[in-house]
Amino acid sequence: MAIDRRTLIRSTCATAAAFASKPAWAAGGIFRERGAALRASTDTVLVIVNINGGNDGLNTVVPFNDSVYRTARPHIALTGSQLLPIDTQTGLHPSLANFHRYLDSGKLAIVQNVGYPKPDMSHFRSDDIWEKAVLEPEAEPTGWLGRALDSLYKNDTENIHSISVSGYPPAFFSDLVTTPVVSDPGSFNYPQDPPKTDSLRTMFQPTGRANRDYVAHIAQMTLADTEAVQAAVTSYQSTIVYPDTGFAHGMQLAASLIASDIGPRIFYISQGGYDTHSNQLGDHESLLKELDTALDAFYRDLVEHGHDQRVVIMTYSEFGRRVEDNGSGGTDHGSSAPLFVLGSRVKGGLYGAPPSLTDLDSDGNLKFAIDFRQVYASVLANWMGADPAEILFGNYPTISFL
Repeated sequence: MAIDRRTLIRSTCATAAAFASKPAWAAGGIFRERGAALRASTDTVLVIVNINGGNDGLNTVVPFNDSVYRTARPHIALTGSQLLPIDTQTGLHPSLANFHRYLDSGKLAIVQNVGYPKPDMSHFRSDDIWEKAVLEPEAEPTGWLGRALDSLYKNDTENIHSISVSGYPPAFFSDLVTTPVVSDPGSFNYPQDPPKTDSLRTMFQPTGRANRDYVAHIAQMTLADTEAVQAAVTSYQSTIVYPDTGFAHGMQLAASLIASDIGPRIFYISQGGYDTHSNQLGDHESLLKELDTALDAFYRDLVEHGHDQRVVIMTYSEFGRRVEDNGSGGTDHGSSAPLFVLGSRVKGGLYGAPPSLTDLDSDGNLKFAIDFRQVYASVLANWMGADPAEILFGNYPTISFL
């Protein structure tokens, strides 16, 4: 039975749950050397941080001087004295102290009121829209990052160009370039046991049967990626102390792989918990503090290793929350929200106008002002060197934060 490449790649990625990937194999199944020589140390790197669950943008970048905000949120509104000031109308949540410092130093851009037409307040469908960068995600088999990788590396599909630290999101669905899932380098320990590794290599030699050989090829690539990643993690050293959270550990893993220069230019990591229907004040405070401290440690780690000029971090959430609180100390699913772009080469500041709290859509939600594909187009064109029109299936105005 014929098996198409895309189906096999996705099945392998999903079932392996780690290192489903594409590193090089040479004739006869011999592993090719991998390392810093595979990627110029000046190549730019994009780190995507998905703050998943629907972040409450109005309590993140807060219009504290808007009387509608205070009236609509009697249980959770933040006051100006609690916030980190941006201007006379707007402040950052007090948990974002490092973000505020990066904003003041010109390294943090805040893109306000980002969304898409006819918002879908389902987590799953809205996730798919953001991941695939189309408004009808059911009809599109590829993701925006997968299409970017295919465009950039259509003639180099065997090396490591991307890594996901948080599962295998639809953003990486592709035709050509596969993405390893590396959530825990210790989960594959074969390289520590050479006899077992050698046996696996022998098992996955080509036999001349097309489907079997392709499975062997994927297995060989997985082993090669495993060796490259474990070597990178083993050699990594840093004086930066990361917070003791799962998200921060994932950011540290990404930092170790960037420091090793084994090749990836796109990283993806998710921080969950933002579906704050109740008890939002305490939960949101903890989540934003976790985000703020982990990204601060990651950025300082980049500086220590001399990679901060190469790396940009972009956050996003699948939607924001409604203007009014819900009486349970929380907020329900809404539409647009701000996102953050952090890096040494970012042109910091506020981008876009704040959302109107009175001119709402027919469902009583914020009307977006910046299409999320404008942000993607800006990153693709001005950071990754890719053609946004090809990848996003259309022309979107870019934003000058890079």
